[in-house]
Amino acid sequence: MLRSSSLPRALAVVTAVLAGSLGATVVAPGLAGPRLGAAESAAADAPRDPAQPLVPRIRSITPDYIPDHGPIVVRGTLTNASNEEWTAINVEAFIGATPITTSAELAAAATTPVTADVGHRITAPGTFDTFETLQPGQTVRFTVRLPRSQLPVSAPGVYWFGVHALGATAAGSGTGAAGRDRTFLPLVPESASNGAIPVDAALVVPVRAAVTRGTDGSILDALGWMANLDSGALDHAADLGRAAHGRPLTWLLDPAVTDAVRALARGNPARSLTSARDSTSGNPSAGASPSADASASGTGSTSAGTAPSATAQSAARWLRRLHRVLANGTGEILGLPYGDLEVSAAARYDRPYLDADLRRTGTTLAPWKLPIAGPVVAPPGGRLTAAVVGALPRHTRVLLSDRGVVGPAPVVNRVDGRRVVLASTGAAEGGPGPLDPHSPLARRQRILSEAALHFLGNGAPLVVELPTRWRSRVPGSFFSGLDVPWLHLTTLDGAATSPPKPLQGARLRQPVTSSPGLGPEFFAGVELVLGDAGTLQSILPGNRVLQQQIFDETTGNTSYAAAADPFGATARVRSTTAWVRAGLDGITLAAPPSVTLTSTSGKFSVLVSNDLDVPVTVRVRPVADSHLKISGGETVQLPPHGRQSVLLDATTHVLGVHTVTLEVTNKAGTPLGSQDAFPMRAEQVSQLIWVIIGAGLALLFGAIVVRLVRRVRRSRA
Repeated sequence: MLRSSSLPRALAVVTAVLAGSLGATVVAPGLAGPRLGAAESAAADAPRDPAQPLVPRIRSITPDYIPDHGPIVVRGTLTNASNEEWTAINVEAFIGATPITTSAELAAAATTPVTADVGHRITAPGTFDTFETLQPGQTVRFTVRLPRSQLPVSAPGVYWFGVHALGATAAGSGTGAAGRDRTFLPLVPESASNGAIPVDAALVVPVRAAVTRGTDGSILDALGWMANLDSGALDHAADLGRAAHGRPLTWLLDPAVTDAVRALARGNPARSLTSARDSTSGNPSAGASPSADASASGTGSTSAGTAPSATAQSAARWLRRLHRVLANGTGEILGLPYGDLEVSAAARYDRPYLDADLRRTGTTLAPWKLPIAGPVVAPPGGRLTAAVVGALPRHTRVLLSDRGVVGPAPVVNRVDGRRVVLASTGAAEGGPGPLDPHSPLARRQRILSEAALHFLGNGAPLVVELPTRWRSRVPGSFFSGLDVPWLHLTTLDGAATSPPKPLQGARLRQPVTSSPGLGPEFFAGVELVLGDAGTLQSILPGNRVLQQQIFDETTGNTSYAAAADPFGATARVRSTTAWVRAGLDGITLAAPPSVTLTSTSGKFSVLVSNDLDVPVTVRVRPVADSHLKISGGETVQLPPHGRQSVLLDATTHVLGVHTVTLEVTNKAGTPLGSQDAFPMRAEQVSQLIWVIIGAGLALLFGAIVVRLVRRVRRSRA
C-alpha cells in the first residue's frame, strides 16, 4: 500500500535545481595541508534537516540495488534526538516513483532539500518496524524487510530510497515524518545485464600530504603527522586498501609522503654533511651543521619528550600497513610529481625543474621495489589549462575532474597529444543527506548509481577519485556491495583503454586560486640553492645524496599546499640556501699580502682552511693576466677543521706588477665563494750590476791579499 505524496511538486523542485546546477560555475576549494578534493567540498554542502526529532540512520541495504526477485532488507538505528518521549513509532521505507536516468539528474537530486517529498511510503503490513516508546537520547535498532512485490518500480534507472520515522508525543502525532534518511537505489534488470559488457570502474585513492621541513631539514609538526598516520587522511587511505581485500585500486601516491614517513620512523634526523651511510643512520646529531641555527630543530620530533618514539612507532606501523596493500599485486601505483608539485607554476616559470621533479618520482617505489606504472598529474582542484598540459612530457598521464571541462566530454580525451582522463566528481560526492553524505554507504550507493547510469547509457567507463577523508572506517561491505553484474572494478589504465577523443584545449577551465602563488623569483631561488647544493656535495668525499636531499626539501616548498602560503615557502627556501652557503663559506683561503719574484719564476704559499666537521677535497685556482702563469694546488684534501699550506709556482717574462686572485673551487673548477687577491711584482737584476758586484768583490779580496802579504813581509823584516 502506498501513501500519496507531493511527488509532482518534488519533481518540479528537482528540475529547478537541475537547471540551476547546469548553469552554475563550480569553484574548486583551496588547499590547506592535506588535499581536499572538489567532490568532498561539494558533498559538504549537501542539505541537512536541523529539525529532526527522530533520527533514523541506514546502516545497510541488502542487496544494495533493486533486484528482479527477492526482498530488500534495510537495517539501521533510530535515535530520539528530542527532549520528549515518543510513542507509537513506525519506521517505514519509501521509494520514488520516477527513475533518474542521467548523471546530471542524479547530481541535481543530491542537492534536493530534505523537506522535499521524493517518494511514497510503503505501509503494507510486515514491511515496517515499530517501537512502543523511545525516551530522549535513546537509540534502538530497526529492520525493514521489503518484498519485491511491494516495490512498484520496473523502469531501469536510479530511484530515491530511504526510511521515514513517524510517531507521537504528548502533544499528539503529526501527519509528516519526524525523521528521514535517504539514498539512491539503482535498478538494472537482469535482462539488460545478461550478456552485456559491464562498465569498467576505477577507484582512485590519493596518498598525498604537505611535507614541510624546518631550518635543519627535519620534518615539521611531527605530532601532526602522527595524528594523520593514526586517524587522518593517510590512515584512511591505508584502511581503504585493507577493506578492498585484494580488489583492484589505483593509487595516486606522492613518493615524498612515504619518504617523509620513513624519515619519521628513523627518528626524524636533521640534515647532515656526513657521508650517505651516516646520514641515514637516524642519528640527528651526526655531522654538525655549518650554520649556527641549523642545530636547533625546535619544531622537529626530536624536541618533545616521549613524542619521538610515539611518532616513530606510528610511522613504522603505517608503512607496514601501506606496504601490505600496495604489494598485493592487484592494483596500480601511479606516481604524483614528487612533493605534490604545483604543476601550473612550475610549467610556467621553470620547465627544467618540472621535468626533474617528474624524473624524481621515478618508476620504482623505494625501498619496497614496487613498480610505479608512470607519472600522473592530478591537481587538487581537478583543473589545468591547455598550456600546462602541453608542457608535460608526452608519457605523463593527466587526471582531471569532469567539472574542469566546459560542456560534456568523454572520459578519455587527448589534449595537445597528451591523454587526459576525466574523473566523475558526482560519483565521489556521496549521498543526498540529511544525515551523513560522506558515510561509506552513501558514497557506495552514489558510485553504484553512477555506474548503473553509465551501463544503461553509452557504457562509458567510470573513474572515481575517492575522498581523502572519511567520517568513519570503511567496512569491507563498501567493496563487496560493488560486486554487481553491471560493474567491473579495474585500474585507471584498465578503465581508460578506449581510444582518446580530441578535446579542444580552450574547453579546459582555469584553476581557481585565492593566493598569489609561486612566481618566477621563487623558482629562481630554488634553482640557486640546487646549484649550490650540487657544488657543496662535490667537495664532500663519499656523500652522494646531499643534492637529492636538498631537492626533496625544495619540492615540499613548491607543492600545492606551499603555494597557498608563498611567503612561508620563500622563507623556507632562503633558510635552506643559507645553510648550503654556510657550508661553502666554511672553506677559506688566505694569500700572502704580496709576492716579489727576483727572477722569471718563484714559489709562494697560501693557507687553505676547513671549518666544517667533515673532510673536504678542493682546489686552489689562480686568476691572473695572460703574462703570468701559476701552477700547483690541483687537489687539496683537508680533514675536519684542518688547515694546509699549498705551495704554488709562478712564472713570468714580463716585469712589473701583476694582480693575482686565488679562489677555492671544487675539482670541476666551480668557485665555492672564498677568494683572496694580492699584487705580485716581477723584477730581473741587469748584467751590469752583476759585473760591478763582481769587480767590487775582486777588489775587496785583492786588497785583503795585498795587506796580508805586506804584513808577512814586515814580520820577517
